[in-house]
Amino acid sequence: MTAGGKGRRSGVDVAAIDKDNTAGMMETYGFPLWCYPIFILVVVLFAVCTEWDPEFGVDTVTKVGDNHIRTVVANTWDSGNVGYAMYMDAAAMCVLGFGMLYTFSKYYVWGGVGLNYFICGFSFLWVNVAKTIVNAIWTGDWVKTKLNLTEMVTGCYITAAILISFGAIYGFTSPAQIILLCFIEPFMMLINEHVVLKNMHVKDAGGSLVVHAFGAYFGIAVAFGMGVKAKQIPSEHRNTTYFSDMGAMIGTVVLWMYWPSFNGATFYNDVTLQGRIVMNTYLAICASCAAAFPTSVLWHRGKMEMIEIQNATLAGGVMIGMICPFDIEPWTAVLIGGLAGVVSAGGYAWYHHFLEELGVTDSAAVQMLHGIPGLLGGVCAAFACLADNHNYMYSYDTTWTTSAASDRSRGEQFGWILLAIICTLAISISSGLITGFLMNQPCCPTVGKKDMLIDHDFWDIHDLGSDPRSKVAAKDDGAVWANPMAVPMQAVASKKV
Repeated sequence: MTAGGKGRRSGVDVAAIDKDNTAGMMETYGFPLWCYPIFILVVVLFAVCTEWDPEFGVDTVTKVGDNHIRTVVANTWDSGNVGYAMYMDAAAMCVLGFGMLYTFSKYYVWGGVGLNYFICGFSFLWVNVAKTIVNAIWTGDWVKTKLNLTEMVTGCYITAAILISFGAIYGFTSPAQIILLCFIEPFMMLINEHVVLKNMHVKDAGGSLVVHAFGAYFGIAVAFGMGVKAKQIPSEHRNTTYFSDMGAMIGTVVLWMYWPSFNGATFYNDVTLQGRIVMNTYLAICASCAAAFPTSVLWHRGKMEMIEIQNATLAGGVMIGMICPFDIEPWTAVLIGGLAGVVSAGGYAWYHHFLEELGVTDSAAVQMLHGIPGLLGGVCAAFACLADNHNYMYSYDTTWTTSAASDRSRGEQFGWILLAIICTLAISISSGLITGFLMNQPCCPTVGKKDMLIDHDFWDIHDLGSDPRSKVAAKDDGAVWANPMAVPMQAVASKKV
């Protein structure tokens, strides 16, 4: 299946890769046929479900005689530059960090960074609609989402969960299927968030459970619901190159730099709390970076594996997420981060391949960066509640001011956190399976097993060496694409079959 018209690509092996003459209308134009109606729905619902925060988007203008006077609102977190810097850090993680991280594949670089970009643009809008609808279902009152910088930051958190899920099905889905993922997942994540944060009173400042673990297991369940098996995909399509891994490493560095802001962006009214969140995250993510490198060497007989370094170095930011506001000693944050780096790197080296043999598909191995560290972060928070009563209160209400607000004991809060872990797994996996089943229906264009992890079916690319199905790639043995510095891309496009 392809997205372009016949004869658009100079020198393309038509018999091998151009199937537009046999593709139906839905296969060729499925993306716009799905996207435009849903986007129109977004515009309509945006008018119904959102409004400006009075302090942010509404001018106060009074008329005095023939003169109009506008009242200037003082700069606050929601209304001005006070919060924009932290929002930009969170947005940069989604757009640039995840985007570059998903350029690791040899033949799916444009798809990784391009679809990541699309997910951010669509989801930053749609999540504001989803918030209003889910809140109305939960409370029975229709209250519009008031658009301000706080809502923009929380929108980044929900979008991050979708991007994590995208990593699990990376290269296996058409753009039309991605639209369906972006449409459904925010509702399921917000439902789980309401159950965990508001009904169970288990707070998750950095999103260890409600963002990272939920996104990872939702995405893995989607792949399972779609019936995708990693063993069925040609091994050549799953290769990386020296340069694609270098691009992914740039994404890792961006995520690593901004992760403390991601965990602490919304706690602007409590300087002590936000400072502790930032510092605990900083210590944990430094420790996971330091621990991941030697662990990779240990598993690979003296050499480091780049995919493990790209991901395991970040695991400390995930695992510290739920416990980062707790009043813990600095060495505790370092220990948690170091453990995350070891577990994640070891999981990539052994556990990931074991799961694939069992039929579990996880293209970007998000379980090793987000899933398992997120669950372990919840376990760490549970035991921290047993150790100290103050930490129990941070778990019950992160911004607590009096212990009289709760009648739970430390042991009870421990149990509620464990229940929150089970709830997150149950909702993410069950809803992910249903979503995967829906994404695999005939009305939604799919990707064939032999066409997975290849850009050419959805991008107009003139580089024949970047498609393993073409005769040029077979003749050159992928030499040009494996080392794009060797021959200019123009020379590749002008080659004749």
